[in-house]
Amino acid sequence: MIECPSCGRKHRPGTLFCSECGVYLPTGGPLRTEPLPDEELPVSRANPWVSEQVDEDKTTPTPLYLKILETDRQIRLPSSTEVHVGRLDAAHGIFPDLDLTTDGGLEGGVSRRHCKIHQRGATYLVEDVGSANGTFLNGQRLTPYLPHVLKDKDELQLGTVKMQVVLQEE
Repeated sequence: MIECPSCGRKHRPGTLFCSECGVYLPTGGPLRTEPLPDEELPVSRANPWVSEQVDEDKTTPTPLYLKILETDRQIRLPSSTEVHVGRLDAAHGIFPDLDLTTDGGLEGGVSRRHCKIHQRGATYLVEDVGSANGTFLNGQRLTPYLPHVLKDKDELQLGTVKMQVVLQEE
């Protein structure tokens, strides 16, 4: 075991930084990642990027719409693999793919760079990108930079701006 010179916490060999105080552990060993033993790996081998509803034979994904609940505006997301959502700020060169300024974004606490929606095959995922007021999916605050699967009728909230996810077949 390696003992932190600052706080005294003990760590496994190969640890580079103390998990208690963040101090670099100079005796932490070589700067490389060692594979974990099988007994330390999570039991679930399920793929978190795939929802139960994915159709493997489907070549084109279902279009994704966001319905802004307060203004009743329905927006079809562009058919690209990643859509940035936030507020326009031309002075700072921020041009999101989906601008929520006209939907009360400024008053509702939507960040200029708030979240992004990824498309992986027929699955859509939402990811908060470090927004000030948070991204919520069905009332649960999302951990920044951790993607979550979107499903039909999910409620997505950016700051206080609420919208409903609508997946429609063409």
